[in-house]
Amino acid sequence: MEPISKMDEATAQALASLTEMIKAHEVIQEYQALEENVQQNQRLNELIEQIKDKQKEAVAFSHYEKPEAEKVVIKELDELTTQFKEHFLVRTYQENLVEANALLQNIVEKIQETVNEEIQKNDDEK
Repeated sequence: MEPISKMDEATAQALASLTEMIKAHEVIQEYQALEENVQQNQRLNELIEQIKDKQKEAVAFSHYEKPEAEKVVIKELDELTTQFKEHFLVRTYQENLVEANALLQNIVEKIQETVNEEIQKNDDEK
C-alpha cells in the first residue's frame, strides 16, 4: 500500500489533470466565452440595472401601500425581465449552461462509479 503522502500527491496530480481536461473541453470553452459576452454586453447590463431599479420601486410602493403604482411597476418589471430572458445571448448562454452542467454531471457520475467499483473490489479482496 502506498504511503498517504504519495496517494495525496497522485490524487492532486490526477485532479489537476482532470481540471485541465475539463477547461479544454469545447462545451466548457463555449460556455465561458458566452458567459463573458453576457457579462460585457451593454444592453444586458442596462436591463439588469433597470430590473433592479424597478424591483426597488415595487418594494417601496408596497411598503407605502400604493397598490396601483406597484401594479404599474410590476408590469414594467415583467416586461424588462421578458426582454432579458428573450435576449439571444441569454438564451444561448442558458442552453450552453445546460450542456456544461450535463457534461460535469456525467464526469461526476463516472468518477463515482469508478470509486465505488474500486471500493467494492477492495472489499471483495478482504
